Amino acid sequence: MPRHDAEYEVLLSEDVDASEESQSPPPTGGRLSSEKTWLPGLRTPSTSTSPLALWLGALVLVIAATDLAAVAYTARLARTVFAPKDFAARLEYASPYIGLDELYASGQVNSSVLEPITIRPRIAAQVFVREPDRPAPRGEHDYWHETYGRMSPNERRLRISPDVHTIIQFRAIDFGMEDCRLELTLPALGEQLEAGASLSMTPGSRIELFHLAAPRPIDVQALTYRTRPRAQGSVGSVVVDGKGGDVEFYKFPCKWSSLHAFEVRCVEGTECALDVWSSHNTTYGVNMVQHQTI
Repeated sequence: MPRHDAEYEVLLSEDVDASEESQSPPPTGGRLSSEKTWLPGLRTPSTSTSPLALWLGALVLVIAATDLAAVAYTARLARTVFAPKDFAARLEYASPYIGLDELYASGQVNSSVLEPITIRPRIAAQVFVREPDRPAPRGEHDYWHETYGRMSPNERRLRISPDVHTIIQFRAIDFGMEDCRLELTLPALGEQLEAGASLSMTPGSRIELFHLAAPRPIDVQALTYRTRPRAQGSVGSVVVDGKGGDVEFYKFPCKWSSLHAFEVRCVEGTECALDVWSSHNTTYGVNMVQHQTI
């Protein structure tokens, strides 16, 4: 009996020791994060993403890519499909004189004698030397009519001084009138002018014109001294004699429908200040006269 009891006590003590070891707290300190004790029956925390979140993320990426592609396509359409703002100005000026070139070239038909025709500028706008970014004024003689609304009379202004230049542009019209000349019409010194007009010159004052590189219609809305077409050289000057009247000073070929632009300015060192209008009463300013060529 004593022997069996001794063996039972030994076994019991071993079980108690094993139980105390299993319930002892884990070691603390830096070794806990680097050395982990894996016990049976325990699982690591799960970090996997649910399938629904993955599908939602993929859907967001697809929508974003579709939006970027649509923006890029729309930008390409704006550059290549839609017409530019000056689309109408780029169109060919269609000729109504179909077959007349061949008819007169055959020598079987003689043309009638035609008187020269005077062409007023299509545009006449002012630019300012000391304010190079100031837009050219527009609609200065426009007025409101109770029946017809806003009215724009066909009047052109010629205003020049040391600080102000006038840009003018003509289009040659009529078939067989391709000999053009510029004509300057000025009032006589001391002549009574319309309200708002002025002339401050002396005999010997000089006005000069420069030819501009403008093969297309000039956009007056964007016209300033800085943006005006490039000057290609002087075409001549006129000396004011004080008597007024018409003075022709530049002759050039003008093919039908062609555009011709000029810059009118005062010659430095001379007294020069002019502000006149061409209206239904007067034709002051620079005009283009077309002469018959067939």
